[in-house]
Amino acid sequence: MSISQAVRQLREQRRLTKAELAARCALAPSYLSRLESGDYKSPTVQTLVTIAQGLDVDPRELLVLAGYVPDDMARARRQFAEESITRLAESAIRSISRAVNTTLNPDDPDHSNVPDVDRTLLAERLRDHRKTAGLASREAARRADVRAMVITDLEAGREPAQAADLRHVLVAGYGMTQHDVDDLLFEVGLSQYLAEDLVLSPESRRMTLEFARLARMRDRQSRQGSAPPA
Repeated sequence: MSISQAVRQLREQRRLTKAELAARCALAPSYLSRLESGDYKSPTVQTLVTIAQGLDVDPRELLVLAGYVPDDMARARRQFAEESITRLAESAIRSISRAVNTTLNPDDPDHSNVPDVDRTLLAERLRDHRKTAGLASREAARRADVRAMVITDLEAGREPAQAADLRHVLVAGYGMTQHDVDDLLFEVGLSQYLAEDLVLSPESRRMTLEFARLARMRDRQSRQGSAPPA
């Protein structure tokens, strides 16, 4: 069963309309409609978790169907011990820490010292987020008070010619929360870091990246659950 078929079947089982589920998940109805039609083959982990919460199902059901989590978890555990992934992620975090707070300014004298991020993955995530939010690229540019070409360049995997504060563009233009931004920059920074490791196979890099992302999500949920009430 495909991810589009699963979402549609689960929604219909719960007697929810597309508009009702979209409202539960804070998604654009047009995005959910196209997802169920099979137009979007690879929704992000966060989008799938949000949809799973709206459907009141275990997120792992959708993550497995989307290919993010293997059916045979035993094989994955043998291949990647959790402690090894933790050490790798911690090393990557140190390596990309400056990238999290940098601006995309090609004229910055320190720019060459800033670790690279996976611009192809960044472009993919930004396009997906914008479509999920039902935003036109020009509207995202207007909100961020930047030229439309900045959005075009970012979503094409290019470094914008115009200096732009990446965090500001993501928050103001794309409507991301600070948590969303932190997770995205962690993901694209870690992806680039892993891509430079000549020992890891492409499949190993993909699995390590997904486990690291899921570990961050679980850690945040755990910390939120243990926080004292305001």
